[in-house]
Amino acid sequence: MDESDRIRISNYVCETAVLGPGRRFAVWFQGCAKRCRGCINPEGQKLDGGRLISVEELLGKIRQRQGIQGVTVSGGEPFLQYRGLKRLLDGIKEETKLDVMLYSGYTLQELQGKFGDDLMPVLRHVDIFIDGEYHQDEDHGSIYRGSDNQDIYFFTERFRDFREEIYRTKNRDIEFSIEGEAVYMVGVPPKDFYPEFIKKISAQAEK
Repeated sequence: MDESDRIRISNYVCETAVLGPGRRFAVWFQGCAKRCRGCINPEGQKLDGGRLISVEELLGKIRQRQGIQGVTVSGGEPFLQYRGLKRLLDGIKEETKLDVMLYSGYTLQELQGKFGDDLMPVLRHVDIFIDGEYHQDEDHGSIYRGSDNQDIYFFTERFRDFREEIYRTKNRDIEFSIEGEAVYMVGVPPKDFYPEFIKKISAQAEK
């Protein structure tokens, strides 16, 4: 099987409302070399972690899902699996009318230097692109971003009318996805989420 036919993912959820506009399918690519301090998904950093899934199987799950308006691709770092990422986004745009929101720990400039002309075949399918490393000291609770050094690019007209509203919004939220005995957090946690979360867990444990 060609490497573009499958990708290594951490997880996917068929529907969420906290990783982009509207109800969305979300998939997390496995593997990242950035090692940002305070990373919310350290398990997603392992290059050999997660599991392999064929792009066609993932596209099938996206096609079958009713009531969603878009797909969010995050990580890990999606661009470490460039060929699989391109194949996935090609399929979404060719086979559905869904919008695409893409995260990368690399800045747009870094990606341009790394991929050159090969970058556009991926980005031409992207409606919203969020780039850059997570900086803990610049985490001010902005929606869709872990920290304010990250830029939001609107590559199509689809969401440009909401650009200022998105930049102003500070109400990040999360959901939890339960699969068997595993519980996955979905979304970018609100600022100071972990200290408050630990306090609540400790208070419950003392009862």
